[in-house]
Amino acid sequence: MKEGYLELKIEDESFLLLPQRAIYRPSNNQLILSDVHLGKATHFRKQGLAISQESKLKDIDKLHFLIDKWNPQSILFLGDLFHSDYNKEWLWFKSLLLHYPQHNFILIEGNHDILDNDQYNSPNLLKAETLEEENFIFSHYPLNYNKKLNIHGHIHPGIMISGMAKQFEKLPCFHLTKTHLTLPAFGYLTGLQILEQNTTDKYFLVTGNRVIHYKK
Repeated sequence: MKEGYLELKIEDESFLLLPQRAIYRPSNNQLILSDVHLGKATHFRKQGLAISQESKLKDIDKLHFLIDKWNPQSILFLGDLFHSDYNKEWLWFKSLLLHYPQHNFILIEGNHDILDNDQYNSPNLLKAETLEEENFIFSHYPLNYNKKLNIHGHIHPGIMISGMAKQFEKLPCFHLTKTHLTLPAFGYLTGLQILEQNTTDKYFLVTGNRVIHYKK
């Protein structure tokens, strides 16, 4: 493990699980992430919740960091890129698209991606319902499709860990089964769905600045 990431081998291919809650796929020079939920900070503020202005830019800043660091040819969003109604956080994302005109951005549509189609109109942004390859099928929702590994988001998986002094902490994780690889939510303001652990699945915890293989 280097620089906090963990290398996972699937179908003889390497996937680098990044502490920024994303995957870098060297064979395709591709960055994969899910559930950014841009616009959630503005949505919360409209509901009267005290959300700092700085929180709105955390996810955009993290995207800039990852693209600059890994220089991927393509960036694949596994749904829920935007959270709610149109607001200026979408303009910041459009600025990011303009900042990287040579990069291809692909959005697998999620249940929150409900903006008007013209808002997604950009030369380097494509939309699709799913993306299927020889060994993998990418989606937002988990699919009942056992012929290929389904790589998806939507769940916001997390694990609750406990210490010797009976303290508890909830951490996001990557969750691997025989049929699915679930990504943690990328977005700063997203919650967690705590998973019931078993001995057949694998769990890779995001612990601050690194990813570790977790066994209960």
